[in-house]
Parts: sequence; structure tokens; C-alpha cells
Amino acid sequence: MTIEELPARSPVAGLRRRGLSMVEVLAQSVSALAPSAAVVAVPPFVMVQAGAATLPVLVVGSALVALVGWCLTAFARRMAAVGGVYSFTAKGLGPGGALLAGWALVVGYAGIAVSALVGTVAYAISFTVPFTGARPPGWVAALLAVAVGLVATLTTVRGIRLSARVALALEVVSLGVVVVVLGVLLAAHDGSTGTGAAVVDGPVTAGGVATGLVLAVAAFMGFESAATLGVEARRPLVAVPRAVFWTPVVTGVLFVAAGLAQVVLLRAAPVEVLTGDVPVAQLADADGLGVLPRLLDVGIALSFFACVTGSVNALARVLFSMSREGVLPAALGRTHPRFATPSVALAFVLPVVVAVPAVALAGGARARDVLAGSLTLSALGYVLAYVLAAAAMPLFLRRIGELTRPALVGGAVAAALSAAVLVVAVAGASWSGSGAVVVVFVLAWLPGPVLWLVLRRRAPDVLARVGVYDQATASSVLPGQGVRR
Repeated sequence: MTIEELPARSPVAGLRRRGLSMVEVLAQSVSALAPSAAVVAVPPFVMVQAGAATLPVLVVGSALVALVGWCLTAFARRMAAVGGVYSFTAKGLGPGGALLAGWALVVGYAGIAVSALVGTVAYAISFTVPFTGARPPGWVAALLAVAVGLVATLTTVRGIRLSARVALALEVVSLGVVVVVLGVLLAAHDGSTGTGAAVVDGPVTAGGVATGLVLAVAAFMGFESAATLGVEARRPLVAVPRAVFWTPVVTGVLFVAAGLAQVVLLRAAPVEVLTGDVPVAQLADADGLGVLPRLLDVGIALSFFACVTGSVNALARVLFSMSREGVLPAALGRTHPRFATPSVALAFVLPVVVAVPAVALAGGARARDVLAGSLTLSALGYVLAYVLAAAAMPLFLRRIGELTRPALVGGAVAAALSAAVLVVAVAGASWSGSGAVVVVFVLAWLPGPVLWLVLRRRAPDVLARVGVYDQATASSVLPGQGVRR
């Protein structure tokens, strides 16, 4: 190929290319996943659903996500994309599969951003209660959510480099505080049981286990978001696959260990603590750990805030990618002239992400209820996207002549297990009380299939562009280097 045959402009021009280091790419996955918040907030939700099967559910959920991460590295080692899993899926399942997976990711990223925003507010309030002596009214929590949203807007529009580095540093500190608090609580544990044991050791049902697995997977949501930085990473074909694979593996070890500790501690606690907004912080307060509970509140609140920025960054880049393909309005594909970020897409999604929890909290909804609902909603989107991406991986490798038996087996197993979890969880929703969340998810996800059907009928040329990724341009190739003989 000669230089003259190369395109003059990359399909994703406008973003700052090849500027992020390995650490900054890793920080995106870590911030979107928010491990210190996930290992504290998610296990109690799993206990309510899975009962005595909580620990096996946490182990299986961690292993499943690690397998999905391994599948995604097959794409990440071969292409640099802004759409991440959305663009990956297009290379295996075509435009239809890509739009189904892509809009599931949109729902997932938006849902987890809402969850993280509520989590930030809940732990910020937990920090203030010992000083004020009472929980604030709903309108104060709503104003706090708006304030957090404004800070997130400024952070994400200015660029991912600073926010990612700060988020990674905060996560390391927060995880240290979580480990210390759980260790001190376990050391002081006397082996007694409380009313929480009725939930922790509760009955095991197929629907409960499947819903618990979906929630366990939710603890890792965002780990794949480093794939949306393929254009901006300095060495994308190295940095992105490492971040996508090792983030869930390391977090999985921490998640299972923290889950085991919380099973022991919450079994001995009152059931009101287990079903409270901030169970571990309440345990630490009850044991009189001095300043540690307040440090935990700050650490988890900051971790949740990092998750807000990481999730919104990934969401905006998926919408940016769809816009550049012509699937969504062109305005969403515009970038900030100074910061080279998808500023229009960010300005579009952030008001929605902030408005949902603000209205719910102002109306008197419990933070735990909003967190649980948005977490389940986002988990359904993520699991569906993971099913399609895992199924696409062996098809993609076969198309380029690089399919191996491990890749075929790994992709099939990851897709089949993820699909089974999703189907059983949705089927069990009617008797587990989360049927309304499933309905909301279906309504929120419908634009994806509708877009595909409309474009297939009216603009097949647009569908042909789905799955854009970064390409070398004539200006990026030295004279004499663009010739292949």
C-alpha cells in the first residue's frame, strides 16, 4: 500500500492520539471498575439474593469475568478502537450484533454511572452523620448528587489523563483502608451470630443464584473500558489487552477475600445492618474503630466518584464512535478543540446520569434501593454485551485465519455461561421482586435493535461502517514507509 492510498483523515480524528501511558490506560479500567467500592458494596447485595451460596457465586462470577476478559484480549491485541467492546463485536458478529452489544453497553455504562453517583452520595452522607447527628433530608442528598455531577463534568471534559492518575492513586489508598478495616473487624469477631444469619445462610434458589451471579459480575463492570482508549493509548495493542485481562483477575482475588470477610461479619450482625446503605461502615462504627470508619467513608466515596468519571468517559466514547459511523447524530462525534475529548457526547449523557438519582433521592427514595436497581439494570446490559463479544471472538479470529482450539473453546464457554446466567436471572426476576428492573432494561435497550432494523432498511451503507477503528493516515507515515512489496 502506498502513502497515496492511505486515508487523509482517521475515522476517529479529533481525539488526542497516542498520548496515554500504560499506567493511565490501566487507571481507566481501575477507575471504572472502582474495586474498593465494589468489594465493599456488592457482596451484601449478593447475600440477599444467593443466601448460603454467596461464596460460590462470588468465585464463579469472578472466574466468568476473567474468562470474558481473556476473550476480549484477542480483539485488543489486533485493533485500536474507540467503541471498545462495541467495535470488537462488529468484527465477529457484524453490524447487527455490534448494535445489540453496543446499546447494551450504553445501558450498562449509564446504569453503573448512576449507581456510582448514588454510592458517592451515600458514603459522603455516612461521613457527615457522626458530626451532624442526623441524616439529611432527600433534597440535600439530591443537591449533593448534582454537585458531584458538576465536578464529574469538569473532570471528564478536561481529559482522561489527570482524572485517571488521581483515580488510580485514590484506589490504592482506599483499598488499603478497606483491607485494614475488614482485618480489624475480623480480629475482633467473637464467632457469634446475629439476625443477619437468616439472610447470609438463607435458602438457595436457581433464580436467586443467577441474580446473585449477575450482581457479582456487576462488581467488575467497567473493567473492559480501557478498550475505549485504543486511539489515545501510546501502545494500544500492548497496554489495552494487559489492562483488560489483569484488572478483573487481580480484583477477583480481592473480591472473593472481601466477600468471605463480610459473610463472617454480617452473619453476626443485625439484619438491619446487612440491608443498610453502608453495611461495612456501620460495622466499623459499632465496633468503635475511631477514625477508621470515617477514612473508609472518604475512601469509598472517592472510589465511587472515580467510577462515575470512568464510566461516563467510556459511555461518551461509545456514543462518539457510533456518531462517527453515522449511526447517531453527527454532533455527538465532535471533540473539544482544546482538550480533545468527546465533549458533546459528555454534555449529552451527564445531565441524564445526574438527573435520575437526583430526582429519586429528592423524592425520598433510599440510596440503597436506587443503588440496587441501577446496579442490576447495568449488570443486565453488561452481561448481554459480554455474551455477544465472547461469541464474536472466535468468529473474528476465524475470519482473519488465526482461530485456535483454546480460543474456540474459551469463547464458546464464556458466551454460553454468560447467556445461561442472563436467561435464568431474567426468568427468576418475576419471583425475586426485580421484574420491574428487567422491564426498564428492555425499554432502555430497545433503541439498539430498532436502530439496526431502521438502518438495515433505509441506510445499509451506514451499517457497513459500523466498527470503525483507528487507522494510519498519510500524514502519520514517513516517506518510503507506506510501501509493501
